[in-house]
Amino acid sequence: MWQGDLAEPLAAFLQLNSIGAVGKLSRRCRDRLPAVLINLARKHGALRASMTGFVKAIQDTGRDDWSFSGEALDSWRRQEPNETEGSFTAEEVDFDGSRCIKITTSHPRLDGPSLPGHNTHGGLKKEFAAAEKLCVRQVKYRFCFTDLDPTESHSDPYEHGFAFFTFGPYEKSLQLQKGLLVEPSQHDPTAYQLVWWDQALGHDGPTIMRVRQGTWYEVLMTFDWRTTDQTDPNNLLAYITVTDRETSSPQMTIKTSREPLTSFGIYNSSASVSHFSSISVRYSKQTSRDGSLSTDE
Repeated sequence: MWQGDLAEPLAAFLQLNSIGAVGKLSRRCRDRLPAVLINLARKHGALRASMTGFVKAIQDTGRDDWSFSGEALDSWRRQEPNETEGSFTAEEVDFDGSRCIKITTSHPRLDGPSLPGHNTHGGLKKEFAAAEKLCVRQVKYRFCFTDLDPTESHSDPYEHGFAFFTFGPYEKSLQLQKGLLVEPSQHDPTAYQLVWWDQALGHDGPTIMRVRQGTWYEVLMTFDWRTTDQTDPNNLLAYITVTDRETSSPQMTIKTSREPLTSFGIYNSSASVSHFSSISVRYSKQTSRDGSLSTDE
């Protein structure tokens, strides 16, 4: 029955929910169902709205997202450190069977006007115009790190960090940043932890996973612009998982602010060597389903 000239009378007879249920009965029904629904939409003057919804549903799959691949140095803009910061080098290398970017960062200057100095400017960046109203959708990358001065870093853990994947600065007047970085543990002089760090909060966020020097970790961050945080609608929910060859962290949900994507980057905030590979960032323009941005008036 669900073919040829009989499809239209049958569709006219059935309720809309029943038409969808009939499509589950056989492959022939499923194959004809899109054409039947389009014809119904045309008959009832709803074709334009139907096509709009159809296009939005496809957009939600990420089909039209832009993608940044950061494995080549020329994909990034090099930002030089300021006068109080340590120098750094960035190069493409083959390491542990992976093509990656190696960033080697030295100690900050100890004789500068801002003692002892922090490495927050020197690194590799990718920038966008705030007027584009871009939303980051997903970030994937692999990293490993080596602390060049474990004694110094563990003596003051909160002043040291490695393998930083940063978003921002998202407020130029304050130079605020946020993202994932490795910190020395304050409880164990040999341990390190991957944490979510948000400069606007003035303290570390949750610990995502304990990590070890010389071990590769794979990070997946997914940003959920379309779910409203019930405690604060100004929050953006992000889901983070980290895996190595042996273990996988439970998915961690963090809450951050709803800034548009204006930049992201990789660097070390203290003396260390970090390797980054398989860097992929998906992003697209804000849509009506994404909710508001912090910059919306």
